[in-house]
Order: sequence, then C-alpha cells, then structure tokens
Amino acid sequence: MKHVGKKIFGFKLTSDPEDVWDLMWTDGMVTVEMLYKMKPYQRINHFPAMYNLSRKSNMCRNLMVLYNKFPKKYNFFCKTWLLPA
Repeated sequence: MKHVGKKIFGFKLTSDPEDVWDLMWTDGMVTVEMLYKMKPYQRINHFPAMYNLSRKSNMCRNLMVLYNKFPKKYNFFCKTWLLPA
C-alpha cells in the first residue's frame, strides 16, 4: 500500500489521523468517533465490529440469526459453516 500510494498515486504518507488524508490503512480497531470525524471523500480499510463478518464463526452465527428470521432470503450459505455445531 505504501509503495502504490506514494510512488504511483503521489500520496503523502502520515501517521497522524488529525492530518489531511484520503486513505487510512490500519491494522487496529477504528473508533466510532474516528468515523464521525471522517470527511465524505476519506476511506478506511476497517469498520467497527468488522470481526462479526471477518471471523468465520461469528459470520456463521450472524447468518443463522438472519436465516431463522428470513429463511427464504438467507438460504444461500454453505451448511458446512455450521461445524462442529
């Protein structure tokens, strides 16, 4: 990301979230306050509670909740995700 942003697109690299930026690449959790401060043109690689979709066990649990409420609309996911349950 650093190479592509800096060399190809001419982005300025900064580690200060209060600085002017277009794209924030982070490995940590993003706070709701940070999202509220973002401008409409700014983008970030994470969002709050992302682990609910990125972890297979959490995603399966959430899909099952939706499947139980809307069985006809949420019958698309693989049943093997239910293992070992």
